[in-house]
Amino acid sequence: MLQRRNSKQRNVLREYLRGRTDHPTAETLYKEIQVQYPRMSLGTVYRNLMLLSDSGEIQALDVGDGKTHFDPNPEPHAHFYCTKCKQVSDIFFNEYGDIINIIKKNTKGSVTSCSISVEGICPICKNEDE
Repeated sequence: MLQRRNSKQRNVLREYLRGRTDHPTAETLYKEIQVQYPRMSLGTVYRNLMLLSDSGEIQALDVGDGKTHFDPNPEPHAHFYCTKCKQVSDIFFNEYGDIINIIKKNTKGSVTSCSISVEGICPICKNEDE
C-alpha cells in the first residue's frame, strides 16, 4: 500500500473538521478554508478529504443528495438525512453491532462494511410544517 506523508493541506482539513457534527461537503469546507488559505483549491480540498476517508480517518457519506458529505467521526454509527433542509446528523445507539450481525447472518456473501442511513424530516422542519 502506498504510504502518503502528511501534508499541510490535510492538516488544515483535520483542523477544520475537528469537533464538527454537521457533516460538511467539500464545497462547504472549501468556502470556509478560503478565508484563511485563499490559495487552496476545491480540487485539493476534495482529494485530501478522499485520502482521509480512504485511510479510515474520516467517513465519506452518500446520503442521496448528489454530494459527498464528510464525517470526522470514523466510528460505526448511523446517519439521519433531512429531505427538506438537507442536513445530516448522527444517530448513536447501542444496538448498532447487533444490526450488523443480523445483516451478516442474512447474507450469503462476506460483509466488509455497513452504512446505515435514514431519511425523513428533522424536528426543526417538522415544527415549521405544523
